[in-house]
Amino acid sequence: MKLVLTVAALDDLRSVRAYTLETWGADQEERYLRNLWCRFETIRSNPHRFRLREDLFPGCRIAAEGRHVILFRADDNIPQVVRVLHSAMDFKRHQPPESD
Repeated sequence: MKLVLTVAALDDLRSVRAYTLETWGADQEERYLRNLWCRFETIRSNPHRFRLREDLFPGCRIAAEGRHVILFRADDNIPQVVRVLHSAMDFKRHQPPESD
């Protein structure tokens, strides 16, 4: 099974990378991103094990990793990572556009 990342999710990852690198250095940035990619692999292999959050958007599931929460949908068994948001953020304010 494959995994798809939206443009918004890729932008989120770039922001996470830049902030972590600037704040905690290259070693921590590498570890944190590696952990996120491991969580993506878990989502890819078994997306339906994660909690549904239909209140955010239709089909939304969430997976936590470190201080971030991965919002994704698993339509047709192909998980699509929609956003990667800091856990302190208001998830409803960062919902995907209908076209994503």
